[in-house]
Formats: sequence, structure tokens, C-alpha cells
Amino acid sequence: MANTFLTAAQISRLAVALLNRSLMLPQTVSKIPGAEYAGPNGGTVTVMVPTPLAAREQVTPGAQITWDDVAETPVDVTVKHLYSAVKVTDEELTMTLVEYGRQVAANQVNAVAVKAEDQVAAAMNAVAVEDSFAATATDADTIATLLGARQALTAANVPAGDRFLAVSADIATRILTLEGLQNAAAAGSDSALREGTIGRIFGFTVVESNALTAGTALAYHRSAFTWANFPPAGVSSAEGVDIATAEAGGVSMRTAVQWLPDFLSKGSVVQTFAGAALVDAARVVKLGTTA
Repeated sequence: MANTFLTAAQISRLAVALLNRSLMLPQTVSKIPGAEYAGPNGGTVTVMVPTPLAAREQVTPGAQITWDDVAETPVDVTVKHLYSAVKVTDEELTMTLVEYGRQVAANQVNAVAVKAEDQVAAAMNAVAVEDSFAATATDADTIATLLGARQALTAANVPAGDRFLAVSADIATRILTLEGLQNAAAAGSDSALREGTIGRIFGFTVVESNALTAGTALAYHRSAFTWANFPPAGVSSAEGVDIATAEAGGVSMRTAVQWLPDFLSKGSVVQTFAGAALVDAARVVKLGTTA
């Protein structure tokens, strides 16, 4: 039976299904709207972070007061052009491929999605370690280390809501052995995150990511990191390209399918622009593991 080549719209729907299951980190950080960015590949978008003001006291009634300036700190986010491009020959379409969605489109979507999430992970991996778990895991050490990170965030006046604990696989294993966590595994208010969460502990929503450096965990508020992501601009249908866009799991991407007569093939391209940066170091505590 001849294989049916998926349209861009069908690939985009496939992307939605895949991304909902595979991405976690982009959903835990602040996202820059695509409309706030304009520039070439490798360009930057600047996020202005307000500097907190401190209230003053008028000690003497009627005395002249002190006026403060409103200040903002600029944070630059570098945006990269990520893509997967595949040529599928007539021979492959006719005689080799059985299920295009599984054999080709799924691979492309996953490749771009993982690369996009890696931008967030890179910003997290670059944060300096402040405290460490003991080399040998014990419940007492794990709890004390996590409570120390919680206390540090609270001491820095970080809001109690929207706190996350992103962990590597080995740290996830430490946490999963904690007595009582299994009873909390179904907790969590954000349904978009539930499938990838380990549970909630000490006010943190715990998420696991293989993109994080082994032996590390980050306790942070959503506002600690920022994430820029948007699909490339559209292509005119007059150019003979079938295009569609999709957004799911925190990632937006564009799919394009076009007949390539010079190669007697069809070309399938999945693209996105993505980048991330640390916004406020006071809103994140990184934990390592003692060697």
C-alpha cells in the first residue's frame, strides 16, 4: 500500500501530542511573548527586570521626604534558530516508509523539542552550586538539604507560589525514596505539568529532566529564569510550501512540507526560535552532590 505523506497541519497536530508528553522545564519558567522579539538568527531580546524599592519613614512630621528613582536591570536572552530538515525520496515514500508520522515526523518533532528545552537546561546548568547533598543518600540529608534551599528562598523574599524543584534522574531517585512523598504524587494544581511531575514537597513542584547535569537540583521561582520561544515567520502559499504552526508543552514551532523536483523528493522541515537566561540569581538555589 502506498504511503500517504502527512501535511504540515497533520505534523503540527502530531507535535502537540508529542510535546505535551516530553517537555517539562519550559513550563516552569517565565515566557517572553514572541511579539516582543524581532531580529535575525542569533539575535537577542532584552528583558527589563524591576529593582525592588524599599519604603522609607518620615520621622519628622512635615519634613521633606526622599524621592527614589525607579530602576530596571536589563537581561539579554540570545535566541537560536533550531530546526530538523529531512528529504524523503519517492522510493522511500512508495516502498519503504510504513508510517510516516512515527518514522519521520515524530523524530523531527522530538529533535527540535529536545533542543529547545536544552536552551532552558543550559541556563540552569550554568548556575553555580550553593549547597550539596551528601555522597551517600539518606532521608535525613535529603530533607535537610531541601529545607535549606527552601529557607534560602524565603529569606530572599521569594514568593511562596510558583516554586519548582528541577532535578536530575539520580536526585529524583533520592527524593522518590522519601517516606510520604508517594502520597503526595498526585498533588499539584497545574494539569499541564502533572504527567511529568514527581510530586510536591515542601512547597515545591518537583520535575525531573535528563537535560540537567547529573547530581544536581535547582530550587527556584518561575521568575528566576526567562524563556523566549516562537516559530519563524510564515511563508506565502504561492511559494508552494505547505506550512502550519503549533504550540504545546511550552514550545512553539513551525512545520513545512514542500516538493523538491531537483531531488524527486519531499522536504519536511520543523523549526523554532528558542533561548533562555537567568533573570534573578536570588530566586534560585542550586544543589550539587558531594563527591
